Amino acid sequence: MTTLAADARRAPWLAALPAQNSIVWPITALVLVFGLQLHLVFARSINWDEFHYLALVHELARGELDHPLQSFHTRLFAWLPMLDLPGVDQVVRGRVVMWLCEIASCASIALIARRFVTLDRALCCALAYASVIYVMQHGFAFRYDPLAAGLCMASLAILTRSRFSLWAIAGFALLMGVAFMVTIKIVLLLPAFAGIAWLRWSDSEFSRGRLAQLVAAPALAALVAGLLYVWHVSGLAQAGDAEAILNRSGNAMFGFLLTDKLGYFAQAALGGIPFFAALAFTLLAVARGGRFSSAERIALAGLSAPIFWVLFYVNTYPYFYAFMLAPVAASLAGGIGPIADRYGTAMYVSLCAAIACVAWVADGPSRLDTQRSVQSGVSEMFAEPVNYFDFPAFLPDHRKTNFFMTNWNVVDYARRGEPVFRDTLLETPVPLLLTVEEEANPTLFAVMNDLPESRLFHPADIAALRETYRHVWGPAWVAGVSLEVRQELVWNVFVPGTYTVEGSLIVDGQPYDDGALVTLSRGEVTLVGAEEAPSGLLWGENIEAPARSAPARPYWTGF
Repeated sequence: MTTLAADARRAPWLAALPAQNSIVWPITALVLVFGLQLHLVFARSINWDEFHYLALVHELARGELDHPLQSFHTRLFAWLPMLDLPGVDQVVRGRVVMWLCEIASCASIALIARRFVTLDRALCCALAYASVIYVMQHGFAFRYDPLAAGLCMASLAILTRSRFSLWAIAGFALLMGVAFMVTIKIVLLLPAFAGIAWLRWSDSEFSRGRLAQLVAAPALAALVAGLLYVWHVSGLAQAGDAEAILNRSGNAMFGFLLTDKLGYFAQAALGGIPFFAALAFTLLAVARGGRFSSAERIALAGLSAPIFWVLFYVNTYPYFYAFMLAPVAASLAGGIGPIADRYGTAMYVSLCAAIACVAWVADGPSRLDTQRSVQSGVSEMFAEPVNYFDFPAFLPDHRKTNFFMTNWNVVDYARRGEPVFRDTLLETPVPLLLTVEEEANPTLFAVMNDLPESRLFHPADIAALRETYRHVWGPAWVAGVSLEVRQELVWNVFVPGTYTVEGSLIVDGQPYDDGALVTLSRGEVTLVGAEEAPSGLLWGENIEAPARSAPARPYWTGF
């Protein structure tokens, strides 16, 4: 016998514990999990996607945002640039909001699951979701997924449990309208909404009135999304082509059975054993029937369907699981019964809590202080915002002038075969280049250090970047040039502006002493180095590297 009641007969002290099916067990475990996550909110390294997400908010604040889609979060987080905080800490504040969104997702999961099972088991569904390793690590990440999951799950809870009052329909429409503006990938959850809609229609014995309500809710949501889009775009200085963005995103969203994504799925399964065990029983219940009516089985099938996007959706990286698994967690109501009947709620809760603790303990080392140090070091060099090249938009207060260098975007850049970096330099002064890439994904770092991974770059871009920038501090490369003793060089100036002379130097026949300022335009200049020591030029007025040593790599932890 494994129940607490049986054990209590042998160990009297156990009698003081709550009953094995008490809601105290999952509530206590949820508090523990949320507490561990709150620690990670303030300790886990910022991921490159999070820097990019913040950079868009700063673009809106500067009046430079031109993304009409996938950018509505910039309105919701417009207060972040107003904080007198480094970019790293702005992301952390944004994470707190996302952490609250995850709590909202868990509450919604429990509400939906309660339609099928008792409260203790419905809470177990929410706990199983929160304890999966990737949800533990990314459920609060400052990116699209937690926000979209919170909005969609709250909408789904309204669809599942409300009486379809005018207020309920309006609330559904508002939440879903905002969700669509946050990210178009909410369409991936359509099976979950369709399954619940069928259940509610079935509950009404397929009445025309309920059908009208079920049609009105998404129609009103589409209207809300349209109005929000018009408002959002009207405030942008120059909106891009929304149709082109949709077509490009749609073409890039799907790909069948990518092996690296299956590797992530395997890790999720190992780090979410209670979740996937209950899911297996859910799929059996859907196939066999028994406990649930036909309409309930359809609803459970719709809720569980998003799990299969792991086979077809390209970007099923760890952070996506916080979004994908949310409706699937509600479907666990179909499979939690046999597990709880056999082992009890307390045992299932204990396993979930243990999995969450392991995920917390096993999380990678924090690089937050390293990331803060890099940001503060560059801020010491450039007190005013400048244009720069980098991988993720590491400096939100400055102006990133190249594309977000994810693997897909780099491959797309290579496929197009255009020297976009050189062309940008011919149009806009870009005095700073940051090589902050993760070691496993060197891009600009590879170019500036002549590594094999630079092969994807256009030769003209490689030549322009290496000729234009010189290493100054840590990952910071600044426009300039260094000359050996008495070296004569014809240098192509890609970054016009004021340069500081280092050592004595002759520029186009004009001698300059150390510390002198010289203004250069685009084009070639002839430089002659000093006879007694190396010399050079560095963009800006007496820019100095921080006195402290740059933090050692790496600047990131893995997913």
